[in-house]
Amino acid sequence: MAIKTKIILGIIIFLVLAAGGFWVLNKYYGWYKTGAEAIIGCQSPNLVSGFMGKPGTNLVTYNLFGHNVSVNEKIVGSLDAVQRDVNAAKTGYNFNDIQTYNYRSKKGGGGLSLHSWGIALDINPGQNPYQSGRYDAVQTDIPPKIIDIFNKYGFQWGGDWPGQRDPMHFEWYGSEVSGSTLDSNSGQKIIADIAVIVDEWPMPWANGDFSWVLPATHSHTVTVTARGYENAQFDFETFCFQSKTMDISLNPLANNISGSISGRVTVSGGRSPVIPATIYLDGKIVGTSNVNGEYTIPNVRKGKHKVGAKILFFPGTEVTAPDMAPKEDIKGLNIVIGS
Repeated sequence: MAIKTKIILGIIIFLVLAAGGFWVLNKYYGWYKTGAEAIIGCQSPNLVSGFMGKPGTNLVTYNLFGHNVSVNEKIVGSLDAVQRDVNAAKTGYNFNDIQTYNYRSKKGGGGLSLHSWGIALDINPGQNPYQSGRYDAVQTDIPPKIIDIFNKYGFQWGGDWPGQRDPMHFEWYGSEVSGSTLDSNSGQKIIADIAVIVDEWPMPWANGDFSWVLPATHSHTVTVTARGYENAQFDFETFCFQSKTMDISLNPLANNISGSISGRVTVSGGRSPVIPATIYLDGKIVGTSNVNGEYTIPNVRKGKHKVGAKILFFPGTEVTAPDMAPKEDIKGLNIVIGS
């Protein structure tokens, strides 16, 4: 055999072995992205586990279209919304077989399936088979309306994946957003009379704080209304399997702008206290007096308030401030301890 022929043959053998080795390693490590990873990404096990918990944890039993299944607790709200909208759509589709949590690798290799975290589900596999290598129309009996509803609440459909059509399969991508609602002038929390809509969903709120689990596949529009404040609306982005901190500031209406209360703390006999007094507004600590016994309480809302002062273990004193108007500054509200 000529040397030139041997060289060419050697190159061919090397390329075949290299391609085979890459194929094997790709199956194990999932370097070459196809299917969901090519379109969505966000499937790093560390990323998913950091948000959802380790595979097989945080599972709850959930009744999904008449089937008791195991799912991650964070997707329960999304599934509630899916069931509500699917039932309202009255498509007549029968959910005969639903498969959810299953600790296993992806079909074709490339790491753990999202079934391992309880955030993927397969619907009627017999009628919606996995179709590897397909780039043409997908074989499925799931009505487009149902697919659209799942998409709306964060579930991506496997029938959209070129080269790996998996029409039985839906997997959830979400994020968590938390923060507080604040008065833009004072920075204080707004804790009552708040209503929030994200996209079209009313969202929970408690004591001025919020924590929402949302689909992470598109931007969201937030609409906030609160008594005494201008309505606010804005858009924000969410990213899959990530937690986001986001405070919401509202501008007070003209009749809701805060004022202040100030005065001087003395002890019986008109003397200044030796040490600073603790100052209370409506029973909550808001600061201390200075070395001369003077105090100022900023950002006080309109209405009636009680101002108190206390020094260490001595009995404190509380006085009632005049009924405050918006933006009013009340001065000279003196407090005598021990009188």
